[in-house]
Amino acid sequence: MLTKEDEKFLELYSDSIYEKPSVTVDAVIFRLFDKPQENYRKLPEKKLQVYLTKRQFLPYKDKYSIVGTFIDLNFELNQSMQYCVSQKVNLKNNYYYEQLFTFGNKDRDPRSRVISISYMLLTNQSTQVEGGEWFDVDLVDVSTNKKQIKGGYVLEKKYELNLTSETTTLKNQIFIKITKNGIEEQKNIELLASDLAFDHARIIFYALERLKNKLEYTDIIFNLLPEKFTLTELKNSYEVILREKLLDANFRRKTAKLVMPTSDYETGKGHRTSQLFEHNNLWNLDID
Repeated sequence: MLTKEDEKFLELYSDSIYEKPSVTVDAVIFRLFDKPQENYRKLPEKKLQVYLTKRQFLPYKDKYSIVGTFIDLNFELNQSMQYCVSQKVNLKNNYYYEQLFTFGNKDRDPRSRVISISYMLLTNQSTQVEGGEWFDVDLVDVSTNKKQIKGGYVLEKKYELNLTSETTTLKNQIFIKITKNGIEEQKNIELLASDLAFDHARIIFYALERLKNKLEYTDIIFNLLPEKFTLTELKNSYEVILREKLLDANFRRKTAKLVMPTSDYETGKGHRTSQLFEHNNLWNLDID
């Protein structure tokens, strides 16, 4: 509650002496998609995809970008993001979201100083969106260089982030520098080249890192899956996001508490019958 002294102060207060940036909300929308194989005996290939729209106005007219808008001062940030994806791509429900990061480099937008409050959204293959295109995400490690310094190290990595739809391939180059000195760590993500508008390739890369890291200690992956799934499908989903193969024994141990068997079975894929599982929402509760 404001005191009478606070209220009196606010009557005289003016923020006109301060410069004001513009603020946007931007959404990185991911899903996992099953791509049929030419050999019908093989299971569909899983692909991580991101949803992009083509800009209709300058700057970067006709360039692809993640979904975003300038905030409405009458809305909370989350509400601005939800309204944005609802109006621009008709994504109104059936998605998970979390605030990702604040991007505020002074030269990230040629129009003015624009600060982006970014979000990561996860949905599944059954969710319908419109107004843009789904792009396969392919993140490639190009080079790694690590050198020791007094009290720590400097790690430099270069990546290629290739985004591919049925008609278009967008190429992006990203440079990461991590300086570790004692308990202090500094990380810088630099965009070397990009076919996307603004610094949106950098935002997508940051979201990819967040998603990958959260697989290690949360159940976030189930926001990308259908309600029922096979263990093979779950394992393939982990491998696509982690960009590495998992040993069956380690995978079973890692996911044992996260899933529950159902009485249903999947047939017609690769001529194999597989039991279906579902997410165990109580996986992290100690219930005997």
